[in-house]
Amino acid sequence: MMPVVFTIKKGQIPLTYKKSSRAKRLTLRFSQKEKVLVMTLPPRITSAQVKAFLSRCEPWVERQFAAISESVSIQPGENISLYGTVFQCTLDPLRRKPALCKVSKILHLPVKCTQEDVYTVLKKLAVETLSPILEKVVQTLGQRVEKVTLRDTKTRWGSCSGRKTISLNWRLILAPPEVAYYVCAHEAAHLIHMNHSKAFWKVVEDVCPTYKVHRQWLKQNGPRLMGA
Repeated sequence: MMPVVFTIKKGQIPLTYKKSSRAKRLTLRFSQKEKVLVMTLPPRITSAQVKAFLSRCEPWVERQFAAISESVSIQPGENISLYGTVFQCTLDPLRRKPALCKVSKILHLPVKCTQEDVYTVLKKLAVETLSPILEKVVQTLGQRVEKVTLRDTKTRWGSCSGRKTISLNWRLILAPPEVAYYVCAHEAAHLIHMNHSKAFWKVVEDVCPTYKVHRQWLKQNGPRLMGA
C-alpha cells in the first residue's frame, strides 16, 4: 500500500498520485497552490519502487517544506519587497480595499481583507512594472511580441508561445529587479529560439550577462515567492 502523506522531520505533506500511460519514469512535484506533493506513476510500477523513490526524494521534499515555512507574508506588521522597494504592510481600518502608496512605501490593508484583494493590487503593480521591461528587451532583440499577459500560476515564471504571446507570473514583482529582468530576457529569447539550446542561452546571455546568477537565485528562492 502506497503512503498518502510524506513524513519528514518537521511535519507531513499530503501525497497524491496521478497515473499516466505516457510517463516513462516516476516523477514528483510540489503543488504550491494545494500545498500537496503530486507523484506521476508510469504503467506497471510497484509499491516497493514508489517507496524507494520517495526515500531518495526526501532531501528535496525537506527543501520544499522549508520554503513553505518561509513564504512571503503579506500581513499587517510585515514588510514586503516589491521590485526591490520595501513596503510596510499596515492595518488601515478606514479602507475597504488594499491600497499601495508608492510615496510613503506603505501597503494599506483593511480589517477584512481577502487574499484575492491583495493579489489584485500586486498584479496591477506587476503589469505597470514588468510589461515595459519585457517590451524593452523584445525591442533590443529586434523582435515583436503580439501580446503580454500577467498570470497567477504556481509552477512557471513565464512562457512564450509560437504565436509570439508571452506570459509572466505576477509574483516576479516579489523578486529582485535583476531576477525579474532575467525572466523577461529568458522569455523574449524564445521569440528567436523556441527551445533551450546553446543558441538560446547565448541570446539570453547577450541581453543578461549575469543570467546564471539570477537563475540560481530563482531556483533557491522561487518556492518562497510562489507560496505568497
